[in-house]
Amino acid sequence: MIERIPPLTALRAFVTVARLGSLSEAAKALHLTHGAVSHQIRAIEDMLGQTLLIRQGRGMALTEAGRSYAYQVRPLLEELAAASAQVGDKSAQSTLVLSVLPSWVMHWLLPRLPDWRHQFPHIHLKLRAGLAFSDLEGDHLDAAIRFGHGHWPHVQVQRLMGEGLVVVASPDLWTPALQRKPVDWRRWPCMHVGESWATWMAAAGLDGEVTASGLHFTDSTHLLEAARLGQGVALTRRSIAQALLVRGELVLVHPVQAPHPDAYYLVSPHRAKVKPELGLFKDWLSVQIKKYEKESSLWDAQQGVQSASQRVARAKRRAST
Repeated sequence: MIERIPPLTALRAFVTVARLGSLSEAAKALHLTHGAVSHQIRAIEDMLGQTLLIRQGRGMALTEAGRSYAYQVRPLLEELAAASAQVGDKSAQSTLVLSVLPSWVMHWLLPRLPDWRHQFPHIHLKLRAGLAFSDLEGDHLDAAIRFGHGHWPHVQVQRLMGEGLVVVASPDLWTPALQRKPVDWRRWPCMHVGESWATWMAAAGLDGEVTASGLHFTDSTHLLEAARLGQGVALTRRSIAQALLVRGELVLVHPVQAPHPDAYYLVSPHRAKVKPELGLFKDWLSVQIKKYEKESSLWDAQQGVQSASQRVARAKRRAST
């Protein structure tokens, strides 16, 4: 309860004594008398019913209770100071807080952020890793980037971009020599996170089944790293694998890219007032997505990547000749 919170001045005195280990040094740092600091420490101890500091030689030492209390109180005072500074500093008002998918921010967004910082150096962008929609509750987030069907209640939803499914592996595993042979790559461990192998197999026009490997992942970053290390072939989202493919750290095991049933969305709470910084981020992100889609199309043409519809059309043309 709020009535049980010691005065802020007393907490500052306690944390300062805990940091400096001396009542006299704390008094100097706080511009108070030795007696005033001692009185504030006693007030906290009386309220808590615990001894927090004991005299040790010429200084003061924390008791076990005092050490635990200082560990918890210090970051709270730092957060309070930061919040006060933010409110008092008009330049700090230009802040945008986003909740983002860990794998997407690492493999897709982060490489593009230097352009954002160059264009909008006055906007402080805070990225928080998250997957849950409960993150949007309250006033701590301006928006979130989520991947899914897009039909979510009680939030504003804007579609950002679609996604594809590709099968990738390390070039040390899927070597150029093997690529020229009729090798059944399904004999290697086949890994995925939540994507459907059956969906991709149908789009690729392949019969049979894919047996999942003994490795199971809940994070796509771990999946891609396992594939990069040659621990198997991975079914993954194209957007988060593209940079690794371009750099040659991963290679496509099969040329077909299947359409993913889900997409990326910018999700924001229903609020009367929308931050102008969020509008700037939406516009910037739209430009980055268009660039990505254009670059991916060019790369596909060079590498012979096919969409599922292109595969079907080519099969029909071959059948008619």
